[in-house]
This record gives sequence, C-alpha cells and structure tokens, in this order.
Amino acid sequence: MFPVAVSFTIAAASVIVTGSCAAIGWGIGAFGDDGFRAGSIFWGGAIGFGVTSGVLYFLRGYILYIVKSGHIAVLVDLLDARQTPEGKSQVSHATSVVRQRSGEASVLLAVDHLVKVVLRAVSGLTQGIAAFLPIPGLQQMTGILRTFPNLAVGFSREST
Repeated sequence: MFPVAVSFTIAAASVIVTGSCAAIGWGIGAFGDDGFRAGSIFWGGAIGFGVTSGVLYFLRGYILYIVKSGHIAVLVDLLDARQTPEGKSQVSHATSVVRQRSGEASVLLAVDHLVKVVLRAVSGLTQGIAAFLPIPGLQQMTGILRTFPNLAVGFSREST
C-alpha cells in the first residue's frame, strides 16, 4: 500500500510542479507576442517536468529502498523469533529500526546502484567485443551469458 501512496504522491507532485512552471512561463510570456508566450509556456513546462522527474526519480528510489529496509528489519526480527515491542506496530518498529540504521540503508542503496552500473558496463563491453570477433554464434552466446548476472543481481536484490 505504501509504494502505491508514494507513486501517487510523485505523480501529483509532477503534475503540480509542471503546471506551476508552465504558469510561470505564461507569466513571462506576457511580456512578448503570442509566439513568445507559447514558447515560454512550453519551456517552462519542459523545465519543470525535467527537474521534477530527475529529483523525484532519485527520491522515489530512496523512499522505496527505505521501505524495503523496514520490511527486511521486521522479517529478520520475526525469523530470529524476536517479537515486535509491546505497544508498537510493525510499521512503527520498522521505522525506528530504519532510523537507527538510515546511514547503512543509504550506503546499501548507493552500492546497489553501483553494482548495477558496473554489471551493465561489463556486460555491454563483453558483448561489444564479441561483435568484432568473427566467431559464429558468439554474439548469441554473449547475449545468453549477459542475462545470468542480471538475473542474479535481480534475485539477490529482492532477497536482501
């Protein structure tokens, strides 16, 4: 439920900021003719959408990673046969655990992204080199081999 609320909030923020920047563009466009106003509205909306999308992309990833960390914290407690503290819900317990370890979660998020980038680079380099070698079937073989690390990282990310 929380990921849906985060996604809805992000969508609403995108619409609001894009519309606000387009309105600012409309206001700036009032100083010129109709063509200038249309261009100002377009560029205001485009800049608002671009900046908002970039900021919210990283913010969304961070928020959902923190939520995932909270889920993992509660699951680890349950697997270790530890009970949720009396008078606290699982959500508030997960929130307190993540707040205690928020630095660790941020570092794990950075390492997670770094691993994805390195795997993509190595896989792309391998496939690029294979494209130059005149060995029949090598391109298909590297395509198959490229899927294994991506699947492994996907499974390990979901199991952590």
